[in-house]
Amino acid sequence: MADLKAKEEELKETLEKERKELKDTYAEIRKKLKSEGDRLQGELQKEYSHAREYVEKNPETGVGVALAGGLLLGFAIAKLFNR
Repeated sequence: MADLKAKEEELKETLEKERKELKDTYAEIRKKLKSEGDRLQGELQKEYSHAREYVEKNPETGVGVALAGGLLLGFAIAKLFNR
């Protein structure tokens, strides 16, 4: 009976240790993902700013690219709905 109690305590300790390690790993992964997300958001904002500047300097090109993109998107959506 004492042996069974010892095994039970050993299992409880092992489970608690594993749970703590998983919790720590989860917190570390969340921290890394938040950091990466913040970095990507900064890059996207920078690229968006560059694109806006380009379109302001070259409005004809901006309209042409928007038109071409709209047409391509329209054709793709039409293909999807015609199946």
